[in-house]
This record gives sequence, structure tokens and C-alpha cells, in this order.
Amino acid sequence: MIDLSRDERARAFAFDRGPIGCLLLHGFTGTPAEMRPLGERLAERGYSVRAPVLPGHATRVEDLAGSRWADWFAAAEESWQELGARAPLRMVAGLSMGALLSLHLAHERPREVRAVAALAPVLELANQRSAAAALWLRRLPLLPRRFEIVAKRGSGPDGGSRLTPAYDEIPLRALASLIELQRTVRSELAEITTPVLILEGGRDQTVAPRAPSMVEAGLASSTKVRIRFARSGHILTEDVEAAAVLDAVERFFAAQAAG
Repeated sequence: MIDLSRDERARAFAFDRGPIGCLLLHGFTGTPAEMRPLGERLAERGYSVRAPVLPGHATRVEDLAGSRWADWFAAAEESWQELGARAPLRMVAGLSMGALLSLHLAHERPREVRAVAALAPVLELANQRSAAAALWLRRLPLLPRRFEIVAKRGSGPDGGSRLTPAYDEIPLRALASLIELQRTVRSELAEITTPVLILEGGRDQTVAPRAPSMVEAGLASSTKVRIRFARSGHILTEDVEAAAVLDAVERFFAAQAAG
């Protein structure tokens, strides 16, 4: 792995290698750092890679408070198009919120997306009911910061301990937009026919236990594979089974590229 400082690892990164490309999308409150192990592995195998910083991330949590899922997806699409100029055959992999954006990309661009790797897809949060209360903020004017941005409590989006940079607070209006993204993707699953790999962590305290199976059951894809890593938490790319996670994505993408 390339030796970078914590701040450098939070930045967008790109590798220009061969004609097969992969877009990597990080999670809610996270940064491209959590996708870097996968990006470096794919680059070693000859993939061209793009991993953007999604709007509102890797700066200040107040910036995330002002962003919405349409902004995150627009940035993903921009990187996807840039990657297409380099690599005509393209895959996409995302973690948590990034997994939802990846699935939405497959829905919006079915002829372009060759395969999706959805890592810890946050189609439903472990604390979904309490998180959904954030939707009420959409009806209210801006409130004092203490009501708009709250500290993480371990089981929130991308909560818990982690090695890579991330915000330690959650802006509730952005969380409400994440819930809207969940609803959008849930309604689209039956129209997605792209091959999808779904990876889940047995110790994930962020994603509801049934969420990965909901993704699998909802997809119309004829090729869909779900793998559970029993000893891993939410950030699959940096947990104790990270090497096996990277192997699984690499094998799946290689099979889809060959097909």
C-alpha cells in the first residue's frame, strides 16, 4: 500500500492503467481513504481507477450539512464520465452510501455499468426509525447548530471506530437526504439487471442485518452474489478480513470483464 499521511488519504485519487475502469465511491461522512485499499489493488491488476470526494465530505461537517444526495450522485456521474474517456469498459464499487449511489448509477446507466460491487449497502440503517426523524427537519427553517448536527454514537452512519478519516458528527439534514436516497434505490432495485456483488459484515453496527438480503432479493439481476464476512464491521475495506474482501471484488470484476 502507498504510504500517505491521513490528510492525503482523504483526498480524491486516480490511477490510469488499462482499458478496464472502476469508479470507487465512499460512504456518508467518510472520504476516499476508505476505498483506497481497493483502488490500489485494482490498479495493480491493470484497472484505471477514479475515486472522487463527494460534495460536503473531507472538508467541514457544516459543508456536508448543506449537501444532498443529488449533489453526491452528480459528482459520481462526473467521475464516471471522466473514467469513460480512459476506459470503455467500466465497473463501480461503493461502500455504505457509496453502494447505494453505485446501484443508482447502474439503474440510470444500465448499458454502461458492467458490474457493481456493493459493500455494506446501507439500504436500511440499524437505527432506521430514529434516523428517519431527521426527515422532519425538511419542514423547518434552519435551527441552531446543536439541533442540526449531532455527535455520532457508534451505530449511526459510518459510526464506530475506524482507521481512515471521517467526520465524528452527523448533519441531520444530510442524513434525511440519505434516507431519501435509500427510498429511491429501493424503488429501483427491480429494474436493475446489472451483475451485482453484495458484501456484508457480520459485526456491522451501522447497517440493519436484513439490508444486504433486501438488496439481493430486490434486484432483477440474473447474476447476484452475496458474501458475508463474519468477523468484519462496517468499513469492510479496512477491517480484519479486508484482504478477503478485496479478493472477492477483484474476482467478481474479473469474471464480469471476461464475460
